[in-house]
Amino acid sequence: MTHDETAHGVRVRLFDSDRTDRALGFEDALKAKVSGRQLLWVDLAGETDPDQSRALAKHFELDVATERALEEGGDRPEVQLHGQHFHVRLAAQPDPGNLREVPWLDIVAAPNVVITSHVRPLEFLGAINKRIAADSTIGELDSAEFVSALLDAVITTYHAAIDGLEDELDELDSKALGRRQPTDLFSHLVDVRRRIGRLRRLLAAHRELFGALGGRDFGRGISSADPDVFVQIADRYTAALSSLEATREAAVASFDILMTRTAQRTNDVVRVLTVATVMAIPASLTAGFLGMNVLVPFPDKDPTAFWLILGAVVVLELAIFLVARVRGWI
Repeated sequence: MTHDETAHGVRVRLFDSDRTDRALGFEDALKAKVSGRQLLWVDLAGETDPDQSRALAKHFELDVATERALEEGGDRPEVQLHGQHFHVRLAAQPDPGNLREVPWLDIVAAPNVVITSHVRPLEFLGAINKRIAADSTIGELDSAEFVSALLDAVITTYHAAIDGLEDELDELDSKALGRRQPTDLFSHLVDVRRRIGRLRRLLAAHRELFGALGGRDFGRGISSADPDVFVQIADRYTAALSSLEATREAAVASFDILMTRTAQRTNDVVRVLTVATVMAIPASLTAGFLGMNVLVPFPDKDPTAFWLILGAVVVLELAIFLVARVRGWI
């Protein structure tokens, strides 16, 4: 078992701009004296141990509300500014295939310390940890700038979810335009449209959160060298929401494609049936005339008459077929 990942799901890394970054244990993190050129990141995965949350709150001077947020979590967006530290809760890494169960991420930033807490696994946090493990300049970042990097990665997961839904729509459009349409195509399209609506409602619920982060008053309230550190993050969130709106319009266009293609296939079937019916008319009329109880121009006991009538009917039906082909009816 390494310091980077303990039995309680705790990952601690100390970024140092003057020395090599180090992975620490939880107890070592509580004893560490973080300087201005260092940044301590504590990542709590899974159900948070109340003793751990209390120890973190006491060591880094977090208030009771922040301690409770780390311990209990939640499923609603939240942003709170508490003097020297601030707390952000937001949905992270939504799965486009299952938007009923969305992971939530709590982020607490104190001077030179960032604490993240999440019940469900978040792959992008592990990717961030691997990517910045060898970057000695991370220690020069203040906690707000590091949180900005985390939020940027969260919004990237939003874009990834949107891309996943768009890929599904493209696949459905290809199937709708194919010669053979699956029988469940309409229900699949309805399901994608429903999931787009869920993702839109999820992201729209964060509008107030990112609006507050991008505001001037929040930038002045945090201890950061750059008061506009979250402005670009708010802009990226707005871009993700706009992209999702475009995806919703694409879903409507996919419905139009499916309905148009279905109507076209129906017209093709009706056209073929109409031509087949017209081709059957000469035989029906001829049989009807010859079956009347009157004298006919053909001998009734000569077998040759049957073949002459049959040949005339076939020639007439071939003529109808050729006319339909030339005019593009079939």
